[in-house]
Amino acid sequence: MARTRLPYCSPYRLIWAVLGTPRNAAERIHHAYAHFAWRSMDWKHVLLTGALCVVWPALFLVMLWMFTRRIGPAVARATGKSVPRQIAEQLWLAIRHSVPPDKYYVFDLFRPERLRHAGAYVLRYELKGGFHNLVHFHTRVTMRRSTKENLKDKLRFYHVCQQAGVASPLVLQVMGPDGALVGEALPAAGLPTMDIFIKPAKGKGGRGCERWQYADGAYRGPADSWLEPDALLAHIRSLVARRGRYLIQECLRNHPDLSDLGGGLTSLRITTCANESGGFEVTNAVLKMSLAAGMAVDNFHQGGAVCKVDVATGTVGPAWDSWIKRPCVVHEVHPATGARIAGRVLPCWPETIAMLEKAAALFPDRIMVGFDVAITDRGPVIIEGNVQQGSDMVQRTHDLPVGMQRLGELLAHHATQALATRPPRAMRWYGPRDYWGPR
Repeated sequence: MARTRLPYCSPYRLIWAVLGTPRNAAERIHHAYAHFAWRSMDWKHVLLTGALCVVWPALFLVMLWMFTRRIGPAVARATGKSVPRQIAEQLWLAIRHSVPPDKYYVFDLFRPERLRHAGAYVLRYELKGGFHNLVHFHTRVTMRRSTKENLKDKLRFYHVCQQAGVASPLVLQVMGPDGALVGEALPAAGLPTMDIFIKPAKGKGGRGCERWQYADGAYRGPADSWLEPDALLAHIRSLVARRGRYLIQECLRNHPDLSDLGGGLTSLRITTCANESGGFEVTNAVLKMSLAAGMAVDNFHQGGAVCKVDVATGTVGPAWDSWIKRPCVVHEVHPATGARIAGRVLPCWPETIAMLEKAAALFPDRIMVGFDVAITDRGPVIIEGNVQQGSDMVQRTHDLPVGMQRLGELLAHHATQALATRPPRAMRWYGPRDYWGPR
């Protein structure tokens, strides 16, 4: 279970959000998060919250310096909004809506049309360890089951999908903690003589994932390195020693209509959410891609780009790349291949939506899931599911925040229901020392 997070910039949301009656979906989400946080505290957490209320100006100044010095001048050149004005807006956002300086730039809140809806943005700390934990307690009481491990463990996820007839990448072999290969779709008689993709059975963010292409009795991998089969086995054993059990999968290939977006696999993050009637629907989708041709992963936090996808039609919007390296830059065409991005319609889109609705029903207690999906030469394939789905990619690429979208309506519905279940006080909290580590 994720650790519950306080809004470090600023913790006053815990106060503002419980005052008054929520008037819309966004306010209901903020209200539910704040109530859940207060209910989950013991006396140490109450003292921590009080301390943060006092010291938050120092935290704000540090974050302001970290991000504005790097990004503020570029935003000023692109938009004409001066750095002092950006600082003033960040201060107002931090006090009124607990939006930290990095999210000011992630969500392009310096743009007036987005700034006016600042209160409807759903922040990372409200979902990860907030909403997700709240609804987890509720479903654990009402459904008395949990499918969380079936999503977190990628081998179990593969087995669940295989049994239900939902397409997922074939797991060819597994390497366990003892370094021995175990057969799945192929016997454990040495590595398969084909292109393979390796990844940890439990991991996130694309870390530890590698693609190895087979040719002439050897494998070519990251940084154009070549390894003989025995050397690659030794390399995988070293990864297992650091990250635990590894899956050796088939190497998926893009659908021909997507092959012009680079040599690496182009995938989607598709959000499903349980609706008011107990069914599941696809609420959002973004297309992920590497802007450098040939990259093995397209993860947004590793330099990839994301595009809004219209759920109804499969039409792709422009690509938004790293807000840190190139703020105010969007791509209508792929910078490496010259392929058109904005306006293209994804192939197999109705089949993709139908597959995701079927897959979401396999995990009925998971209210909101982010599925990674590839549209391949054999149709849509679900790569994995994410139990602690955030909303940064959706809100960066959409001009309306989650609190004003269909997803926000559903999150507010479930959060309000879940507040009737009182969580235990023995919560694991994400403390101040953790903030500067991986999030």
